[in-house]
Amino acid sequence: MKFNISWRLFPKEEGFVPYISLANFFIPLYFILHEPPTRLWSGLILLAILAMLYREQFYRTRFIPYLLALEAGIILYLGYAYHPVYVYLGFLLSAPLAKQSVRYITGLGIIFTAVALKASLPYFHTMGAVMLFILLPPLFSVSIMPFIIRSAAKYKVMAERLKAATEQLERMAQQEERQRIARELHDTLGHTLSLLALKGELTEKLISRAPERAAVEARDITETARSALKQMRELVTEMRVVRLADEYTHARALCAAAGIELSIQDSIYDERQQDTVKSAKTTSQASDIQGSGLPLSPLQETILAMCFREVLTNVVRHSQAGSCQVKLETEDGSVQLYIEDDGRGMDQAALQHRGGSGIAGLKQRLQLVDGHLELHSPSGGGLKVGLSIPRTIRNQEGG
Repeated sequence: MKFNISWRLFPKEEGFVPYISLANFFIPLYFILHEPPTRLWSGLILLAILAMLYREQFYRTRFIPYLLALEAGIILYLGYAYHPVYVYLGFLLSAPLAKQSVRYITGLGIIFTAVALKASLPYFHTMGAVMLFILLPPLFSVSIMPFIIRSAAKYKVMAERLKAATEQLERMAQQEERQRIARELHDTLGHTLSLLALKGELTEKLISRAPERAAVEARDITETARSALKQMRELVTEMRVVRLADEYTHARALCAAAGIELSIQDSIYDERQQDTVKSAKTTSQASDIQGSGLPLSPLQETILAMCFREVLTNVVRHSQAGSCQVKLETEDGSVQLYIEDDGRGMDQAALQHRGGSGIAGLKQRLQLVDGHLELHSPSGGGLKVGLSIPRTIRNQEGG
């Protein structure tokens, strides 16, 4: 025979918190047991009723305001009729009070504080200011702590909503990127493949009628296929490119979180930001500004941006700096990016050996585009990192 025991002291979803709160009954129960018999039984009955009301508030949510008022009344009566130390039972009210309206919390807090102070007046003559310090925790638990719990709960809800909104933005960005890729494939490869199909049909018909013209069409098919392959490679490269301007945004957020003051001097980036604002009303002009203004190929800019990301991450993690300056300079033969911080720097031995695996990785990346790395750490502290990449001279007519 199986027995189904469904009775529980507190709901399962509440966890262990209600059980821990029951510890507030131990000290009042100890003092009640030392009362004379005439006061003992009335005190035990009141504590039992208080415990019952405390349990019922987890199951009868519609009546919580009334149950809390009854609980506060019993606690104040015990503090007034027995001893003010019983108002420490007010800690039982903190969590459920936080779920009530601000008006209700304020009203109950004022009443609780007034009655508790009145019940403690006879003891101020003998205990003085010590009695006030004894009353502060329970008064705080009823008058202030519910507002703190309420604010913490609101903050948690806001954090969850912000997380959900961020995830939604990421999904929307991914969807937009998929649509952009689909448009690029349709515009660049769709028409080219359609052209190849038509030329293939024409060549098949001309093989028997005009072999020479068929050979010309076959060569056109080959050139068109090569052009399509080039377009595909350019499209893939454009998808993988990492923009330095995007890394600036990430760097500002990272340094702000780490408490590092970041200063970026990049005339090209600043000019393009101003152009974006001025040209926002024109769709064609705004789309042209999405690209980078650096005289670098997509591969070169990607390597420069990734190296900048790694250097700045090391500044945040290891430098213990308070400020960091970033400066981009474009010369006739190269593009140079300097990152300088006021942290603890590097010792001379590490500089002579060019640091560890992190710096070795930077050098290897830069060598892919014939770039080089410079390190300088003065004796007073700080570190200056220079990233230099040869310029790509673009044909303004050819693009």
